[in-house]
Amino acid sequence: MPTLLPFASALDTGRILSDVLVPVLAQGPILRRPRLGIAAERLRTDDRALRCVRRLRRKYGDGPVLFRVPGRTLGLVLSGDDVHRLLAETPEPFAAASGEKVGALTHFQPHAVLVSNPPLRAGRRELNEQALDTHSPVHHHGHRFVELIREELDSLYATLGWEDFRAVWSRIVRRIVLGDSARDDVELTAQLDQLRADANWAQFGPSHDEVRSEFLTTLAQYVDKAEPGTLVEALDRSNEALDPAGQVPHWLFAFDAAGIALWRLLAVLGSRRNLLAPIVAEAEHPDASPLLAHAGAAMQESVRLWPTTLVVLRQAREDTEWRGRIAPAGTEFVIMSSVFHRDDEALDFANRFEPEVWLDGRSDGAWPIIPFSEGPAGCPGQNVVLLTTSTAVSHIAAKYELDVDPTTRARLAGEMPRTFNHATVRIGFWPRVQ
Repeated sequence: MPTLLPFASALDTGRILSDVLVPVLAQGPILRRPRLGIAAERLRTDDRALRCVRRLRRKYGDGPVLFRVPGRTLGLVLSGDDVHRLLAETPEPFAAASGEKVGALTHFQPHAVLVSNPPLRAGRRELNEQALDTHSPVHHHGHRFVELIREELDSLYATLGWEDFRAVWSRIVRRIVLGDSARDDVELTAQLDQLRADANWAQFGPSHDEVRSEFLTTLAQYVDKAEPGTLVEALDRSNEALDPAGQVPHWLFAFDAAGIALWRLLAVLGSRRNLLAPIVAEAEHPDASPLLAHAGAAMQESVRLWPTTLVVLRQAREDTEWRGRIAPAGTEFVIMSSVFHRDDEALDFANRFEPEVWLDGRSDGAWPIIPFSEGPAGCPGQNVVLLTTSTAVSHIAAKYELDVDPTTRARLAGEMPRTFNHATVRIGFWPRVQ
């Protein structure tokens, strides 16, 4: 009879908590906490997580290695093959709606596909895929998205910090998702931020029920209006049991992460201006690259280097076998994205900014590089995110000289740091001399 997977010793459990999980929770898995992001960068928390996983791999083998926290059993994933298996076998037997995820996301998206189990999950997934044109390279409203992105970015003549840029990006997001009438609805974004801050604490956090009610009511009004050329117009609202409007909070949430990745990319490009040449050339000759391949590759490289989803969770619905050993039903498996993206024992480009890996096939190797996850629960909006962010970086690169603050330039001068706090970056946007 197969035996259980090994449990980490008390000392190793302490290391997993201190070096892997606590830094993620401290930074804010749902809404980033800027001050703790500064501390994480100073402490190089992603370096510590990688060293911890390597020690565990040497001691326990390919794993996963189990450990207990009050009320649950967790399994830290150590092997690239196991990452692929967990993502490929979602939602059966590995549910995407893990206990921790449900506890967090129900604060602002209680009926979203990410926290749905069968039978509702399949219908909600299809709802998202239809609205986001998941299986098309370009969303059918893509031309409008491109126009409004350029319009909003044409006013960047200033030195901006992250919050300044986020205000511009949020206007873009609200127009793409909800329509022009939502452009200046900063209250909606503030409400979502409050609910995401609550979600950082999962089921142990405060619950602002009145804020959530106001947020969801306002969102439903935008969905009912369904302005032409928006994502909500593309949302099939015929099956109320699936709560179509309840899918929209995640789109707003995910776009915020895309803005963080874009801001980091602009910092890299402004610090290493030789990297701008193919992106600018592409912007000046759009007919040669209508899908902005170089800009899109640079965006994906930003997310590889600094994943915006800090941890990927799956929960086993039943006992599962791992190399002849068993993980008990209910085990929550933890995949640390940065550990696999930045493992320089597996990837020779791990710590370089090398967007070519997204153009020459190296990103498709056996080792898991999952900036948008993969498998049945992979991001259904990858095409929309890449369209919007690649359009943004292409337009900015062609229109502006990027003047990055000296501290950030120094941070990005050598190998790419494993932990890079976006909130302290400042960038000047000055018109290019034609």
